[in-house]
Amino acid sequence: MTFDTNAVLTSVGETWLADLGRDTPLGHFTVEITFESATRVSFLVTGGTIKGRTQTMDYTTAKLRDGLYLVRWTEPDSNDFVTHIEDYTNGVCMASSVVGGKFIQLAGMWTRVR
Repeated sequence: MTFDTNAVLTSVGETWLADLGRDTPLGHFTVEITFESATRVSFLVTGGTIKGRTQTMDYTTAKLRDGLYLVRWTEPDSNDFVTHIEDYTNGVCMASSVVGGKFIQLAGMWTRVR
């Protein structure tokens, strides 16, 4: 099996909502993610203990299969590491992150906002 590490997300130019659950270390964590280009992403946390936090940074991606992507970035203000598995076919997102030196794994719904 090979993965396309030069793939461009089909969601470039779109904003998606990740609702990653009520019972998380960050409270009911929701975040709007905007893929500004094939290499730039921004987010706005819309729910949870860090509501209002926003960042823009570079990201990389790999296409695992049609509609399923691995997306990675490092947040410049905190140096937190984020890896998503975004399933555009089934509307599911899994986030594995190192936040403040602690590993957090979240999963939930993935919905296009605009």
